[in-house]
Amino acid sequence: MREIFKRIFYVIYFPASFVWRKLDTIGSWRETRWWIAHLPNAMFTPATYASYAGWLQNQGMFSALFSLYLKKEKPNIMDFGCGMGGLAPVSHYFVKNGGKYLGVDTDAKSIAACRNTYGDLQNCEFYLTRDQNAWYPQSGTPQPKPGEIDWPVANGSQDLITAMSVFTHLQEKDAFQYRDKIYEVLAPGGLAILSFHIVRGYENPNTTYQFKHRLTPGWYTSNVNCPEHAIGIEHDVLLKFLAPKFKVLAHIEGQVTGGRHPSLQDLMVLQKI
Repeated sequence: MREIFKRIFYVIYFPASFVWRKLDTIGSWRETRWWIAHLPNAMFTPATYASYAGWLQNQGMFSALFSLYLKKEKPNIMDFGCGMGGLAPVSHYFVKNGGKYLGVDTDAKSIAACRNTYGDLQNCEFYLTRDQNAWYPQSGTPQPKPGEIDWPVANGSQDLITAMSVFTHLQEKDAFQYRDKIYEVLAPGGLAILSFHIVRGYENPNTTYQFKHRLTPGWYTSNVNCPEHAIGIEHDVLLKFLAPKFKVLAHIEGQVTGGRHPSLQDLMVLQKI
């Protein structure tokens, strides 16, 4: 059924959205027109499937988070799992006068779309990583060596790293590797904003988020055939996972697993210890 709705969307709503955007631009402030112009058309392609509402919610939430926590004047920001580049317009405001935003993803179509949509954003670049994930497989790309993480940044060079819907697709072993890599590339006192699915005993009607199959103590999946489809973690296990490397500055609870905040996934705002 979802595939049918997607096809109908591509045929009807997606073309109509260009008319809506044109009309919305006419009556908007210049600053708002900039955001409308940088809505990624490729978000409505087989590479991903999102909505304007979800994209705009993302802009507002991260605009606030960056403004509150990112104090460096010319920061280096790395967005791991950048997808269609939802954080590129937000990050642009913080790096346009210096610093750099780097979007990294495993999907070639997403990176190509980012370069097309955001090629005019100063100090913003995108990189197709060779990292592999069972839920996001790549074809025709040389794989990194076992244990190697393909990020084109030096240790201690990044002031902020974001990873949205990344740890929600990582089993415990891989999660530890990426946690350690994030710690290594962050500058002293650097920030990380990471998302997780925290298991709360809440049953979402969507089976994707029913974390009933235990993988390792405290780590769960909803799909035994491909565990990386969706990974959940118990709250106390998550805190132990973060504690050796990071101080938790804020926790925004995720609705998908029964949290009380507007965010879909649990967001952890962290500072390197």
